[in-house]
Amino acid sequence: MHSRGSDAYTDAPHPSHEVALTIANEMEEEPPHAQSSKSTEVNDWKGIRRMLCSTYVNLLLLCSPIALWATVMGWSSTSIFFLNFFPIIPLAYLLGLATEEVSIRTGEVVGGLLNATFGNAVEVILAVVGLQKNMVELVQASLLGSVLSNMLFVLGLSFFLGGLKHKQQTFNTSAVSANSGLLLLSALSLSLPTTYASLVPHTRNELAMSHGAAVGLAVVYIQFLWFQLKSHTHLFKDVDDSTEQVQLHAGTALGVMAAITLIVSLHSELLVGAIEGTVHSTGMNERFIGVILLPIVGNAAEHITAVTVAMKNRMTLSVGIAMGSSTQIAVFVVPVTVLVGWLMGVSMDLNFDIFEVVVMVMTVLIVVELVRDGTSTWLEGSMLLVAYFLVGVGCWHFPLPDSATAPTKVVTSATTTAAPPLAALAPRVSTPPRAASVSRSRSKR
Repeated sequence: MHSRGSDAYTDAPHPSHEVALTIANEMEEEPPHAQSSKSTEVNDWKGIRRMLCSTYVNLLLLCSPIALWATVMGWSSTSIFFLNFFPIIPLAYLLGLATEEVSIRTGEVVGGLLNATFGNAVEVILAVVGLQKNMVELVQASLLGSVLSNMLFVLGLSFFLGGLKHKQQTFNTSAVSANSGLLLLSALSLSLPTTYASLVPHTRNELAMSHGAAVGLAVVYIQFLWFQLKSHTHLFKDVDDSTEQVQLHAGTALGVMAAITLIVSLHSELLVGAIEGTVHSTGMNERFIGVILLPIVGNAAEHITAVTVAMKNRMTLSVGIAMGSSTQIAVFVVPVTVLVGWLMGVSMDLNFDIFEVVVMVMTVLIVVELVRDGTSTWLEGSMLLVAYFLVGVGCWHFPLPDSATAPTKVVTSATTTAAPPLAALAPRVSTPPRAASVSRSRSKR
């Protein structure tokens, strides 16, 4: 989910946790003296109830048992896909809240690492499941989509709706500058292997380049956490000085995290397994599912949070959620996915499709230009929303390499050798196939 340590443009590391507390407080409306008397009390059942009742999005949890029943009864792939799609949205939100409960008890650095790790657990789980099925291009598309949805859709909608209510809004430019630099660095890390593979198609060095870039990005992100949470915390402070109260005991919070992670893993496995049938039955292609649909799973709750606080004229927090989440995906989740693929023996690299890299670079440049002055208006939000619409149209009409005939690139055996001739797929490419564990089409190059 997108959650997260780098969303800390405020004292609260996890924005969805703050919104949960706000909604819960509005529901109970206890007088100040009563709240202070209960501030030290921790009741696990009450804390879990507050988490479950904090947003109507949690009603989507009702789809979870139906999704399992649909799988057992052999319903259509489209039904299984969407029934497993919807419950992951509130599960990602609840996982973020449980993670925050644990991070409150730790130091800022450990808490930031927890939020970065488990706050993005849904994206990582979906990526790992995709890699297990050798759907490398789908994994790449979903990671790219998570970055784009935060930078274009969430930030654009926040600017637009906030601008309609407030003529001009301002936010912290120092914090924005740090995230902008990291996003530009991530765009460079995608551009180099992709460009290399296009210009020097007779080697496989882009995989080694990707491994080196992944390690470099991970190191930079750890440095960014220290910069944000220790050495330059003043740059990431918001005007809000609200404090966080513990809702669950540590053991209960850890148990909730473990249970939600297992449930998310199950739904992710069923969701990814139904993609091929969904592509055939609905006409949607894998690129559209990866770039547009899958990012909603882990980010929906935070999307609502960012827009809500923007309309309350708290743009520093809103921009922090949008750009911070993008930064975590681009500089943390992407390299982690590459390293996990390395350990699994899957050729998950940063050699993305040229179409995806161009979209990524142009998106970062547009966003950096619009936020550099520290002000926002509804017109800037409209620009970002139109840009996201154009990306969606492009993804709808530009499928992944072989989705027209084989929507998913699944290899059932590590020793598979009956791959189609590359000359038949792309006459101008004459590279040898990838490692035997993965059979990826390079027609897109």
